[in-house]
Amino acid sequence: SMYISKKALRKHFDPREYPRETYLLCELHWGESPRFWQHWVRNDSCNNYHAEKCFLEEIFEPRSYNICHMSWYLSWSPCADCCDVIRDFLEKHPNVIIDIRVVRPYYRNIKKNCSALRELKKLPRVNYLASVSPDYNYCWETFIQPGVNYHFSPKKFEPEIQRNHLRLEDMLQVSTL
Repeated sequence: SMYISKKALRKHFDPREYPRETYLLCELHWGESPRFWQHWVRNDSCNNYHAEKCFLEEIFEPRSYNICHMSWYLSWSPCADCCDVIRDFLEKHPNVIIDIRVVRPYYRNIKKNCSALRELKKLPRVNYLASVSPDYNYCWETFIQPGVNYHFSPKKFEPEIQRNHLRLEDMLQVSTL
């Protein structure tokens, strides 16, 4: 489905919460077309697929050789293994540009995750770690089925958004120790 439930969106994209699953909301634009395709996916525990790997290996279909702009809204930052999957995917698909926006850092105390995120950030076709905060309303309007009533105010998220932004920036810094 292209729409996510408002309950799942609230739970997984509230930066004050720490759910166990990762959700990935995606919007694709091919070439200069004003039309876009949207989809969402979460971890597939049956196949031990993280959301990023599941999307890139099971859902994404190259439809042309035009430039593909992909915007991801992730409930957690990619782990080290997913960073490798994203890098390998981009090597195979030179026409894809990914804008990755995350709600919270994934195991920021694990050096391997920090190192993999730094390497991912260096890739020329990854616009990485922009704050999700300006996009909350957009996600609610885009990924929840039209006509579904919901009450949503991201203003109360601001303190945690700022903390998560600083945590992500710390992960991306090269340690001098």
